Amino acid sequence: MMKNKIILILIAIILISCEDKYTQKSPDDTETMNSGKITVYCDKAIESVIDTAFKMYTNDYKNVELNVQYSNSRNVMSQLLGNKARIIVNARDYLHDEDSLMKAFKIKKYKRFELAYDGLVFFVRNDFPVDTLNANQIEAAITSEKLLSKSTNGLNFEPIYATVNQNSSIFANLNSMVIKNRLIRKKIELLENIDEVKKQVSKNNSIIGIGYLSQLVNDKNFKMLQLGFNSDSLKKYISPKPVHQGYIVQNLYPFKVIYYAYLQEDRQNLPFWFGTYLAKEEKVQKLFLDKGIVPAFARIKLKYEE
Repeated sequence: MMKNKIILILIAIILISCEDKYTQKSPDDTETMNSGKITVYCDKAIESVIDTAFKMYTNDYKNVELNVQYSNSRNVMSQLLGNKARIIVNARDYLHDEDSLMKAFKIKKYKRFELAYDGLVFFVRNDFPVDTLNANQIEAAITSEKLLSKSTNGLNFEPIYATVNQNSSIFANLNSMVIKNRLIRKKIELLENIDEVKKQVSKNNSIIGIGYLSQLVNDKNFKMLQLGFNSDSLKKYISPKPVHQGYIVQNLYPFKVIYYAYLQEDRQNLPFWFGTYLAKEEKVQKLFLDKGIVPAFARIKLKYEE
């Protein structure tokens, strides 16, 4: 019998490179495709994944002066909407109020690259009494008076939830993907960062933490709950699977998180080529794979280990 262990293999990636056509200048000279100055505002929640990619770019393009500013997701997006940033990297789509603001001021949606696919995960201490849940159960438990303990065999207490505060992309994705922007009716502890969430979960086996796969994939102190769900795209019920990049790439996990690079201008300038590097450079895509998430641009081959 085939076991639930999947290896993802990068089999083909196209790199768009400018090195052969343009001579690099110093950062103080006129901006070109591979020289000049650029500031990127980035979602703090994905720093552990994306920071290495920024360092790779700096090493490859020594005539680009790259300034990286990490902040919460809400602030990062405000830099773009306020016309203060030429490029941002954020692990979420537009929020409802941001979308409404753009429509009110007749601002078109920004050009963006999909960089990688992560997962919004529900994690618990290893001694938590169950391993699997249903996505609909979680939605109902958070947004209504229904109790998770009443619909889950083996769960003899009602869990509370913990995640990063309302300015984070984690909270934004919880709101949009899981509870579908409905009112929260259960207690959710909102903490400063994922490390604080982990501390809370480690203290109490009645807490369900909410974070990203990339933040939990190598942490043996916790287990990620397997989630069954009704798939609209596949038009069938998907039984709970181990939380793994191999199932995210097959759309067999319900809460896929997209890392986007948003561009202020829709033209081929330095931010465009920087975003292209993050999206299509082979070693960056391999980095995402090695971090336990799915590179968006690469062709992927699944290999099942016996």
